[in-house]
Amino acid sequence: MANSGDFAALERMIASCRELARLPELAAPIAARNVEAELRASASAGRAPDGTAWAPRKSDGGKPLANAANALSVKAIGTVVLIVLTGHHVFHHFGAGGKPKRQIIPQGSIPPKLGNAIRLGFVPPFRDAVKKGRKS
Repeated sequence: MANSGDFAALERMIASCRELARLPELAAPIAARNVEAELRASASAGRAPDGTAWAPRKSDGGKPLANAANALSVKAIGTVVLIVLTGHHVFHHFGAGGKPKRQIIPQGSIPPKLGNAIRLGFVPPFRDAVKKGRKS
């Protein structure tokens, strides 16, 4: 015959499963912070998200887009990580208006470093949910 401790453990496991259903929502803000840090680091280094170096400035061969990292903002909206690029950096990103193309945000497939940044956003909420399902 089951005792109250068995039922309490079952209730904790059920609550843990319900928490896991919210995992994308809980992970998105953490993933957004990770993605922002990764994108800012690559932009500050003068590289595209896939690690490709940007073309140097035509005028003096120096490092282009010194303030590109400041033109980025990343935030979570529900389960979506939204990346926004502002200012003249958009023209460079697309290579529009006669500007050389210097990719600042990912397009197409997600580069491995950004994929890892997103995956790492899932770790803390997953651990918390699983921990809640275990007996204290």
